[in-house]
Formats: sequence, C-alpha cells, structure tokens
Amino acid sequence: MKHLLTVVMALGLFVCWADLNHVHAEDDFEEDALAAAIRARAPEPSERAARAAGVWLPDISVVIDMIYFRDDTREGVPHLREEIAGFGHSHDDDGHHHGLEQGFNIRELELGFTAEVDPYFRAWTILGIDLDHVDVEEAVIQTTSLPYGLMLSGGRLLSGIGRINRQHPHFWDFVDQPLVYELLLGDEGLQENGLQLTWLAPTPFYLLFGTEALQGDNELMFRHIGGDNLPRKAGPRLFTGFLKTGPDLGDHHALQLGLSYATGYHQEAHDGSADGAYDHWLHGRSHLWGVDCVYKYYAHGYHGHGDVVLQAEYFHRKKDLEVRRHDLNPGVVGRDRIEEQDGYYLQGLYGIAPRWRVGARWEEVGLTNTIRRPNGVKSSYGTSNRASTMVDWWLTEFSMLRMQVGHGNYSTDHGRKSAWEFALQWQVTFGEHAAHDF
Repeated sequence: MKHLLTVVMALGLFVCWADLNHVHAEDDFEEDALAAAIRARAPEPSERAARAAGVWLPDISVVIDMIYFRDDTREGVPHLREEIAGFGHSHDDDGHHHGLEQGFNIRELELGFTAEVDPYFRAWTILGIDLDHVDVEEAVIQTTSLPYGLMLSGGRLLSGIGRINRQHPHFWDFVDQPLVYELLLGDEGLQENGLQLTWLAPTPFYLLFGTEALQGDNELMFRHIGGDNLPRKAGPRLFTGFLKTGPDLGDHHALQLGLSYATGYHQEAHDGSADGAYDHWLHGRSHLWGVDCVYKYYAHGYHGHGDVVLQAEYFHRKKDLEVRRHDLNPGVVGRDRIEEQDGYYLQGLYGIAPRWRVGARWEEVGLTNTIRRPNGVKSSYGTSNRASTMVDWWLTEFSMLRMQVGHGNYSTDHGRKSAWEFALQWQVTFGEHAAHDF
C-alpha cells in the first residue's frame, strides 16, 4: 500500500510538471507575439526622446521662390526707384535689398517651423534664406489661453498695420509689393522685435483691436543710429495701433476694413557732399497713417473659378526731424526739416477658370510729396505711378506659375523716367505650412 501511494504521488508530480511546461511554452509564444506587436507600434528613438521630454516635433515647411526678371532700363528698375524724388533713402544702410536682378533670381528660400508648445503657447519661426545670408523674418511666441479675447505675441514680428505688411512674399498676389510699401517701409516692411497685444471683441461681427510696442529699426521711418552726433534713445522706440473689422455678408461675400497708425523715433545720417563722409544728421519723430480695404466674392466654383478679390491701401508718412551738422558749434541744432509723402494702390483679381487667375494693379505715390528744409524753403515733387497685369496658374495648392508685365512712370531726381518690367515666377511649397489669414 505504501509503495502504491508513492507511485501515485510520483505520477501526480509528473503530470503537474508536464502541464506547467506546456503552460510556459504557450506563454512564451504569446509573449513573443506581444513583444513584436509593441515593437511595431513603438515610435522611433528620436520621437520617444521628444515625447519623454514633453516636446512635440514642429511642423516644417519650405517655400522656393524662383523669378526670371527683365526690364528695359540701363541701370535697372530697383536702382531707378531709389531715385524717385522726395522719397529719399537714408545713406547709412547696413542691410541688404531684395530688388530683382536682370535674369534669374532665387528671391528667397523660406523655411518655417510651427508648433503648439503646450496648453498656453504656440510658436513659429520663419527663416528667409538667400544666396548671401539668413534672415530671421519671424520668431514668435503667442499665447493661446488668455481670457476675454486677448492674445499676446512676442519676439520678431511682422507688424499688424495695413494688410500686405503681415504677408510674406510668397503670399503676395503679384510678383512684387506695391510702390507705397517699398518707398515708405522698405523691402522688409515693418518687421520688428517687440510685443503685440490684440483684443477680439465679443461682437456679432469681426472686430479686432491691436497695439504694439516695438524696438524701432526700420531704415526708412523708425531707425536709431546713435553715436557721437545723435542722441541715444533706448527702446522700445516705436508704437503702433490698428483696428480690423468685417461685417457678416453671407456665404458669397466678405469684407474687411482696417485703420493703422504708427509713431516712433527716427534718425538718419547723410553724405550731402558725396565725399564718402557723413556731414549732417537728422533726428526726431516719424508718423504713419493708413487705411486698407479687402472685398472678396466667393462664387463657390471649382478651385476658385469665378471668385473676385478687390483690395486697396493708402498710407501717409510725416517726418518731423531736426538737423545736426558737423560744421555747426557743438550742441547747435538746426530748425525742423519736415517731410510728407503718401501713396496708394488698387488691385483686382478674377478666377477665369479653375486654378487660373488674372489680375491688374494700379499704384501711385507722391500725391503729397513735399520737403520743408531748415532754411524755410519748401520743395514739392511730382507723382510716380505704375500699372501691372498678371496671370497665374495654381497647378495645385503647393505649386504656382505666374507671369507679370508692368509699366512704371517715375519722377526722379534726374527728371521723369519710364520703364517696362517683365517677370516669370515659379513657386513651390512643401511640408506642413500654416494657413494664411483672411
């Protein structure tokens, strides 16, 4: 009996051991399958590291803007426009210009990074890269959770004044910007370091108020040079205010109206005798007033067929500057030099077929174009104008071809001159590009 009990116990232990081995074999199989599934779903090491650090990779976009340009002038249209009477340029420019050269141009390679940083902030950076250097066009931190319709943005900003000023060149409806922007604000527009605060009013229609405190570094209107011959002025040196409003006009119509004002400190250095040395300096305040209007008709046709866009802007600039000369006694300041210039443009676009648009633009500067010098003499200068037409083909939302022809009639320091301009533009965008505004 005792031996029988021993045999039964041995058999039982054997069965249990066999069963356990079977269970472990099945578990190993299931474990291998599960591990493979987890590995297949796992992010790459770089992504895991970013998530572990609480950081999400940004959206990245690239815009390539290639332009073939010709004109019929000897010195080139960009140089010709720098000679437009009354719209004098400061001679202390240490930057660069985007004027198109005869022949092929890579105007810009735009590289953009955008991210929703966390529940409180979004951020983006836009780099403009050409053959010579890299420009930080925007580097913005923006709030996303302030109450009462408030939003604060800080960093390197495109000012909210006007309409075209807050658009990058690849979003322009024509190859180039209007003369009033080029002559009053320069190639880069009002692009500054500082803060912007906007308030979206709780109204049944669109109503936005904005104000900005900016450092002030625009060569043509708001610039600080300092040094031995000019007073030093700490930033911020430029302040702006703007209003945007748009009534609700239904599904087919949209309208937006804007008012803008900017005022700031400004200094210039000039070489009046053209001997290579500065001989007089200007300092004081500049003021800019502007109005803008955009109307859009949505035909709801296939890819923009039948759509209409009408757009206009007007700006008036006033500089109230004092004159310092090296040949005056130390501390002696000349009387005020007051400059006033203005300009506007009108343009229209029409979708003639799916993905095809035609457009026309008329622009004029110098309706007001006067300079009152310290000796009391007031000089008046003529107007300059340009007419342009274009046709573009958006093959997809990522690629575009455009042809533009224009004729300008300019009042220069050396008499009235005219010029024909011709441009072919080839532009592509790839990557995750943020949506544009209205």
